[in-house]
Amino acid sequence: MSARDYFALFQIEPGFHIDMAALERAYHSLLAQFHPDRFAGKPQVEQRVAAQLCADINSGFRTLSNEVARAEYVLKRAGVDLAQAEREGVGTEFLMMQITLRERLEGIDSGDPSQRQALMSEVEKHYSASRDAFASAAEEARFEIAARRWQEMCYLSKLRDAAPPRAA
Repeated sequence: MSARDYFALFQIEPGFHIDMAALERAYHSLLAQFHPDRFAGKPQVEQRVAAQLCADINSGFRTLSNEVARAEYVLKRAGVDLAQAEREGVGTEFLMMQITLRERLEGIDSGDPSQRQALMSEVEKHYSASRDAFASAAEEARFEIAARRWQEMCYLSKLRDAAPPRAA
């Protein structure tokens, strides 16, 4: 995990549920304040500090603005051993459901957008359920359950990304 606390950096309340508008405002404000171009005539040490801070700002924004990355960050911040959680894996029922969804994805007829839409709707329903279960478990400090739900979010997010684009 980064040594920098992204929640503190952006001055937002730590947790999975965040105010995205506040995050974006803080991001733009910090970039305007610490962009390396503003330190062009300053001593080298100040330029390096500004460049590192700008990198942290960008990394923090990418992490906190993405639900899967934010969930992972929340778990890391809580001291969860993610490698161990991944070894424990997700449940068999989830794996079977995910395999079935992948098989359906591979069988989509590119000429039939209704198939894609139906699959994406189902994937989105499963993703939302895993996301909501993650948020609830993390809020209650039930991190073993939260880690499993985070893994489900990872699988389902990859499935979403693998879906063929809508026909033009």
